[in-house]
Amino acid sequence: MTLVKVINLIGIIFICSYIGIIKAKTYEDRVNELNKFQNSLVMFKSKIEFTYEPIKNIFEEISKIIYKNDENIFKLTIEKNEDIYTSWCEALEEIKTNLNGEDKEIIKMLGKLLGKTDIKGQVNEISLTQNLLQKQVEKAEIEKSKNVKLYKTMGVVLGLGICIIFI
Repeated sequence: MTLVKVINLIGIIFICSYIGIIKAKTYEDRVNELNKFQNSLVMFKSKIEFTYEPIKNIFEEISKIIYKNDENIFKLTIEKNEDIYTSWCEALEEIKTNLNGEDKEIIKMLGKLLGKTDIKGQVNEISLTQNLLQKQVEKAEIEKSKNVKLYKTMGVVLGLGICIIFI
């Protein structure tokens, strides 16, 4: 009977620790997603500025090179047969990310002028989005540095606390 109780208590500690690690990983993933999106914008900006390729072709290339054909906003946008802004917004809502509402609003702003202005206007819009996302990356880094250690530690402490209650 004691062996079963010890195994259950160890299981509780592991489960709580795992939950804390999963929650901490969301902060790390948000920073990674924002950085990857920024890299996509750099590629997008240079392709529009220098190659004059259609947006659909650029999105396909970004999806292949940066996202390795994983699910992403660029891939989902070109798969939809609607205007680019509607497709962009729907794709942003459909993909599973760790981005918060503020991040998504900044990304949605980019889609408003895609394909509707001249190249210079689109490049300026991409530059604005890059600047706004850079601020979001800085905020996300601060949140990450505060919360990652907190959630990992909190998971272990919570597991130990539950075990102490059961003892």
